[in-house]
This record gives sequence, C-alpha cells and structure tokens, in this order.
Amino acid sequence: MKYILSLLGLFLPAFTAVAGPVLLEAEQFSDTGGWDIDAQSMEQMGSPYLLAHGLGVPVRDAVTTARFAVPGTYRVWVRTRDWVAPWKAPGAPGKFQVLVDGKALATIFGTEGAAWHWQDGGKVTVGATCQVALHDLTGFEGRCDAVLFCPDAAIVLPNDAASLAQFRRTALGLPESPEDGGSFDLVVVGGGIAGTAAAISAARNGLSVVLIQDRPVLGGNGSSEVRVWPEGKTCQAPFPHIGEIVDELVPAKGPGAGNAKDGASYADDRKLAVVRAEKRITLCTEQRVIGVEADQGMILESAVGIRIKRSNRVR
Repeated sequence: MKYILSLLGLFLPAFTAVAGPVLLEAEQFSDTGGWDIDAQSMEQMGSPYLLAHGLGVPVRDAVTTARFAVPGTYRVWVRTRDWVAPWKAPGAPGKFQVLVDGKALATIFGTEGAAWHWQDGGKVTVGATCQVALHDLTGFEGRCDAVLFCPDAAIVLPNDAASLAQFRRTALGLPESPEDGGSFDLVVVGGGIAGTAAAISAARNGLSVVLIQDRPVLGGNGSSEVRVWPEGKTCQAPFPHIGEIVDELVPAKGPGAGNAKDGASYADDRKLAVVRAEKRITLCTEQRVIGVEADQGMILESAVGIRIKRSNRVR
C-alpha cells in the first residue's frame, strides 16, 4: 500500500495499492501434498524445491493460497527444468501442471531446458486471492522451485544465484542481513548419526552446542526418511566406550529391523528425545547451512543457514 502525507504531516488512510509480483516459494506451500521438500541443492540455488518422488505414481497435489494487493491480469512464471535434458533423453518424465482456482494453465511444465529457468505459463485473471496447486502428471521427479505472478510482461527474471537471492529477498520482504541466531562454543552442521552423537558428546563435556539439521528428523540415512539401518562395530578395544551414545540413539537391532523397513523401526522420536534432553544443545531442524565465515580461511567464526520453509537467513 502507498500512503500520502498531508501538509500537516499526518498519515492519511491508504489510497492506492500498487500491483507487484507475487512470489510463491514452492517449499512454503501451506500443504505440500505428496511432494517432497528437496534441500540438497540449496547452496547452489539459494532455496529448496518441491520434488514429485512418486516412483511412477503421480503424487498428491501441493496447494497454497496466493494473495494480491490488486486483482487483475498477471503472467504466471514457474521456475523448473526438464531434469533428463542433460542426457538428451526424450519424454520429459518430470511433467506437471499448475492449477489456478482448479483450472490448469495451458502450459505443461518441466518439459524444456536442462537448467533451472522461468517457464512461461501464460496469463490469468485473479481476484484478491486464488488457490494455486501443483499437479504432478507422472510421479517421476517433477521439480518446482517457485511460482511467480507478475503484472509486468516485460520483466527480466533472474536466474543466477546472486541476482535470484536478491530478487527473493525483495519479493518476500526478507532482511538484507542474516538474523542473529546466537553464539555457541560449537556449531555442528548435519544431524545424521555422526553429527548428532558429536553434539551430544560435546554438550556432555561442557560445551554450548547448536545442532543444525536440514530435515525435520535426526538420523540422516538412519532415519524414517531414508531407512538405512546404522551398521558397524562400536565399543571396541582400545576405546570400549566409543559407541555408547550411538546405542542411546539407535535401538537394538531385532527381528524385522534392517534396511527399507517401516518408518517406525528407525525411532525418529527416540533420537529427538535424547538431543532435547541435553540442556546445552540448541536444536535447529529444517535449517540448511549454506556458507561459513572464516578468519584467513582457517578459524571458523560463524555459519550462515536458511530456514527451509521461511527462506530467512540466520547467522
């Protein structure tokens, strides 16, 4: 909204609203449906994306609500790619549609370009709000980074990481500098079995620790998300106590345990409970570290992360 100051210096009510771009980050959809939030490329892309990992079965729609200061006609752009294009493979298996208030745009997305880019979805007319859905067509790894409604047909949309990061901050109203996430004796990046055990050990030895994990659960491969059972010999001479923390995190392997079993077998809640019981550990889940700040390349001073579902940076 734009406000006009009177000659007396008083604030008057809002008179006009200015139509601007409305950016919907895919990971921020209110209901991600059957789409998975994929954070593995955040260092390169600056944000995660939604992935339709359905093993050949189309996944449930991701749905959210877009809000517009000015109803009217907007051009829709979708940041995506044809993920098999680098190998010149035919068929574009990552195809999906975008539905606006239940009606599919004419464009089929994920069908062009080896690199991430803004694919033109044509124009739509919207009111103050509209429902936006990502509708998977194949179940074979469709990818969506963001959906943009833009009133300016001549806009040049950024694709390089630096320009895209600035565009995202402006469109989402994010601060230019990372938030202060606190100071600690030790920052542990990654909440797999190794990182989680390291954080617990450090905390029990008197350090203040922040454990930063880019998933909602701990355990990495040994979690319900990946379902690989942690294996290996621990508590062996000459260090018979190394491995006892792992035993706290991972239940004894009994009948029915192993790789690719049901999610409950991997005891996600158990790992979270052990970490949360440590008063010296601050646990930050769904946050991805994308950079570090060092002194002459040697002494680590800080880590900078992004909250996956909010896009704001934290130091």
